[in-house]
Amino acid sequence: MIVDFTKAFDKVNYWKLFGKLLNKKVNVNIICIFAFWYSNQQVCLRWHNTVSDWFTIGNETRQGKVLSPALFAFYIKDLLSDLAHSGIGCNVGSVFFNVLAYADDIGSFAKTD
Repeated sequence: MIVDFTKAFDKVNYWKLFGKLLNKKVNVNIICIFAFWYSNQQVCLRWHNTVSDWFTIGNETRQGKVLSPALFAFYIKDLLSDLAHSGIGCNVGSVFFNVLAYADDIGSFAKTD
């Protein structure tokens, strides 16, 4: 089964992400920079020749940014670890697989009888 987590970027609670980063002893100054960036996100929309006013957006990792896949992977690392250690999966030759993940693309594997 392949799960597309494309919209999951939009659901990331960045304050929880920052808490996880703090727990892993990431430099506080770096987390402060992230907190500033993420809590001050503003966008405007363009449609043909019309541009909207600027408005603030909420929780999400920034799609299309270099750090987003790494931050999202860090955010769901505990979930991936639980899946990897669940013992549920399948063998391909002599290699056991149960989850493969990159950014917002996650595949889980299980043997069906």
